[in-house]
Amino acid sequence: MKLSLKTSAIKSFGKTDENDIKSLEKVLNIRFPNDYKDFLLKTNGGSILNDNTNEIVLKNIGKIINIDILYGVNTENSCFDIEYWTKKYIDDLFEKTVIIGDSLQNGFIVMICDGNNDGVYYYDDSYYFDESNDENNVYIISNNFTEFLDMIVKR
Repeated sequence: MKLSLKTSAIKSFGKTDENDIKSLEKVLNIRFPNDYKDFLLKTNGGSILNDNTNEIVLKNIGKIINIDILYGVNTENSCFDIEYWTKKYIDDLFEKTVIIGDSLQNGFIVMICDGNNDGVYYYDDSYYFDESNDENNVYIISNNFTEFLDMIVKR
């Protein structure tokens, strides 16, 4: 599936290439879905325009998050790198999970790529929401990356 992305809502972190993405997949022992790889090749992540288009409702708890950053590969600032954040929180993440961004509420956007629970989720590691606790602080956003991107970027 090819992504046809209008990138005006994303301030790109520059360029990456297929070799960098394959290297990251190897380091993290994960295989990214094609739509996510296509996104990285087109934008390498970036900061999201802070307006109402960056709002996402977490349906299972009825709360709103605001997408702030979608991380990239080998960016000039490690704070914007998928590898940096995923390795930093690796012990707290489910297997085959990668941190792909963050929100203004200080939580992370994560993607699970295990074949059973695939999708994009909100990881409320700071317990911003009253509903979050040690047993439950991960909330589904979408079943795939394209669906997630459709929520925050006008095509």
